Amino acid sequence: MNNIVFLLFVFAPMVLAQSCPPEDVHYYADSQFCDRYSECREGVASEQQCPDGLLFDDTITDGRYPCTYPSEVNCGSRTKKQPAQPTEHCGHQWGYFGSGRRSECGYFFNCVDGREFRFECPEGLAFSSVTYRCEYPDESPDCDAGDYLGFTCPSEPAYEQLLSQGNPRYRSSRDCRQFFLCFGTSPRLQTCDLGRVYNHDAQACDEPENVRGCESYYPADELKAIRQRKAIEAERAEKRRLAFEQRFADLNKRRDNSYN
Repeated sequence: MNNIVFLLFVFAPMVLAQSCPPEDVHYYADSQFCDRYSECREGVASEQQCPDGLLFDDTITDGRYPCTYPSEVNCGSRTKKQPAQPTEHCGHQWGYFGSGRRSECGYFFNCVDGREFRFECPEGLAFSSVTYRCEYPDESPDCDAGDYLGFTCPSEPAYEQLLSQGNPRYRSSRDCRQFFLCFGTSPRLQTCDLGRVYNHDAQACDEPENVRGCESYYPADELKAIRQRKAIEAERAEKRRLAFEQRFADLNKRRDNSYN
């Protein structure tokens, strides 16, 4: 069987060359392997193998390099692949890989030719091996949201919370700015904007002086600087809004005059 496969791999370019277009670059999918393909480059045929971890994308027809990440490729019936060449944190030589622990989902490894580079997800998000992105923990198949975030949503939230908010909110015991938004029994970490903290009684982000135990969360000089910066940003935003309204009014006025 191995000899047959070898012969097919060797003689395939000879067969392909008979129908290889004489100009440009063309790719053809292997009938069985998702990481193999045939290439016709200016009339010259050759058999190609994607690097370990990348797959052939048969939708690429403009001559670009056709090997890409699995999340972007539909292999269809081409289910075979070359044997993996893993390293310590890389399942393949190329690709994105999580930590391998469902309670530690906040980082991942980008593996480039067997070299690993660690990246951190934004706080509260988790790496997903399906999308190759950082998602909410409950949307990642690689993550246990409760273990990762250190919080478990009540199985039966108070009726008043559901009625008034839809998704119950609970303060974090670790950080005054943070709170958890529960989607069913799945928690999602949320963070108040800079300069404010979460007020459990009001079920909303609030000024620190209004929240018991969080009054000194920000150093006084830092909080003053934050508020000054916000005031300047708000003033600029208001000026932009007024300028836009004035331009809109002038445009309407010119339009009305043109009709008269």
